[in-house]
Amino acid sequence: MNKHTLKGNQSVNQYKLERYEGAYAILVEESEFKNELSVLKERLISFVKPGDYVEIEFDAIGNLKHVAIIPKCNKMEKA
Repeated sequence: MNKHTLKGNQSVNQYKLERYEGAYAILVEESEFKNELSVLKERLISFVKPGDYVEIEFDAIGNLKHVAIIPKCNKMEKA
């Protein structure tokens, strides 16, 4: 289940917030590869908790452009 899509020069991926570790949030990509991504937790800690699924849009050089929580009902529909 690879949810990686491209929008022009931008990409959108879906991740599960695995945990907060020090200054970082550890995200696991929702794909067959289960890649881990570390991002500064200050971008997420105010509204995302461990176990939440998020959709992240990256800009052309890989910076976080937009982060949104995927509602639990959407995750259940895709299962």
